[in-house]
Amino acid sequence: MDQFLSSASLKSLARGQLLGKYGTLIGAYLLHFLCVVPINWITTTIIGTNSIGSVIIYCIASFLITLLGGFFIAGESFIYLKVACGQIPAVSDLFHCFQGDQSKVLHIQAILAAVSVLSSLPAMIVSSLMAPSAAGLLVGYPSVDTGSNASLFLLYTVFYVAGVIITVYVRLLLSQAYYLMLDFPEYSGPQLVQMSIRLMKGHKGRLFYIQLSFFPLLMLSMFSCGIGILWLLPYMDATSANFYLDLIKKSRH
Repeated sequence: MDQFLSSASLKSLARGQLLGKYGTLIGAYLLHFLCVVPINWITTTIIGTNSIGSVIIYCIASFLITLLGGFFIAGESFIYLKVACGQIPAVSDLFHCFQGDQSKVLHIQAILAAVSVLSSLPAMIVSSLMAPSAAGLLVGYPSVDTGSNASLFLLYTVFYVAGVIITVYVRLLLSQAYYLMLDFPEYSGPQLVQMSIRLMKGHKGRLFYIQLSFFPLLMLSMFSCGIGILWLLPYMDATSANFYLDLIKKSRH
């Protein structure tokens, strides 16, 4: 089997492929942001998570919003496959997966959304039992009085960390599903999920390392009030697309 490309090699490929395309790619991200983030923010601020009932309603709304977001994520996968293959992307490509058979996107994203919601649910329920604050409600998680709620806060922390680990692991497993969907349109949603799981066998740690390697740049982008992330996100997604192409090519041998 051929040697898989290193993180540095994948990033180098991505940098070269992105030249002259940043305007289109940033435009696609801003459009994605305008379509999804305001809905998520409004839902969070209106519903809140200061009671168990509101937590359940919030989780249902979050699931539906995440389900919708899957079509934009799949569209971005299409954009960056084009970039990685030397083709010219367009902002309209963001809506590519709203056309045709949508059941595959719904199947893949429903799994990701369900895992995300269910893994965060225990922590959210515990947080709803602790004293909320207006600042906490704005971000969907009430702040806590660690003095009077020490045991609940510890339980919240354990559930929160466990939820993050589960979500990250499943996202790594299904990280190739949208690329596979675009490359192999003849396969069904369940087949694409299984293909992604098989393809990622032995590569989850490698992809996690690649994603983690962007963390210093992510921190630096914060010093530009977040504006720098508009240049960082294309770099990250182009690297991910090259990871997929390298993985699918070498795994066939």
